[in-house]
Amino acid sequence: MTTRILITSILFVSMFILCTECCRKVKKQPRVLLLDNCNASFLEPNIKIHLASPITTLYIPIFYSVVFFLGLPANGVAIWVFVFKTKKMPSTLLLINLAAADLVFMMALPFKIIYHFFGNNWIFGEIFCRITTSGFYGNMYCSVFFLMAISIDRYIALVHPFSCKALRGWMTSIIVCTVTWLIVASGSFIFAFFPQTKTFTDPNITTCHDIWAMCSGYEWYNYYFLGLFGIGFTTPLLIILFCYIRVIMVLIRSKDSHRNVIRVIFLVLFTFIVCFTPSNILLLLHYLEYEWECHNQLYLWYTLALSLTSLNSCINPFIYFYMSQDFRSAVKNALCGLKEGNSESSRTTKRSKIANSSENEHKPSE
Repeated sequence: MTTRILITSILFVSMFILCTECCRKVKKQPRVLLLDNCNASFLEPNIKIHLASPITTLYIPIFYSVVFFLGLPANGVAIWVFVFKTKKMPSTLLLINLAAADLVFMMALPFKIIYHFFGNNWIFGEIFCRITTSGFYGNMYCSVFFLMAISIDRYIALVHPFSCKALRGWMTSIIVCTVTWLIVASGSFIFAFFPQTKTFTDPNITTCHDIWAMCSGYEWYNYYFLGLFGIGFTTPLLIILFCYIRVIMVLIRSKDSHRNVIRVIFLVLFTFIVCFTPSNILLLLHYLEYEWECHNQLYLWYTLALSLTSLNSCINPFIYFYMSQDFRSAVKNALCGLKEGNSESSRTTKRSKIANSSENEHKPSE
């Protein structure tokens, strides 16, 4: 199953690379006619079609809405269970921080939904655009780093349970969580210090981190996203693959059943392959694209891939479920309690109806 997903993702990205190469062979035309440097411009017709298409103004915001209404309660309940209903362990701290990162992302998601529903027209001002963009990228790479930390924790627990036991202590978890937040904050807050909105006169809209005008002074973005791709995606992916290959080798030699561990491995790899791989590869191609007439056209595909990254906020609660025995027990007890409460309510209602019927039968007629 994982192999099929990997092959599909490779074909998915290869198709976009092929489209980019075809774009380069097309006769070059002026991409943007600038009126005021980066602030106002006309967009070429195919870009305007993209901004007004149902894909970006209907399907993407609907997808984000589904993620929001599923991910917000799921991660909120996860934090509540971890804080109040489970045994406190160092590994639990990693899961709490992962759920917290998803909640931060959920706070920024409604602005993104409204933006797309309004025809890719940003109405909340420059500051909120910067905050939303920072939250979007921050969640992506925060999830990546915490999934990497969780994978290393599983690797130590199963491959080196005795020799490296000290590395799974409270101090290590606190340091890992603190360093992760600092790295992600320093990496994503860069969006908060530079303009992210672009105002166009044709069409009369303001985009938020979606369309580039041909501006000078932003060449450093290429190097920034190249570093983001290497540090925030490639390195964690290689570490996760190494950890889980070693874990699988240990599980093969073991006679015990490790279904939950296998499920966690599958979910983490699924998250990376489906949620993070397309968007990161296309992000790299997008910002390393020097043919400006192809630059925004490549971003059309990137917006679709970027929407897939939000899906990890709905997948992560399943990782919590299979990783923590206490979490599974708390969720099952809550569901059983809800079912018993409904059954008791039904029985009470039934007894009430029987009593009322009996009273009516014995009531003397006038």
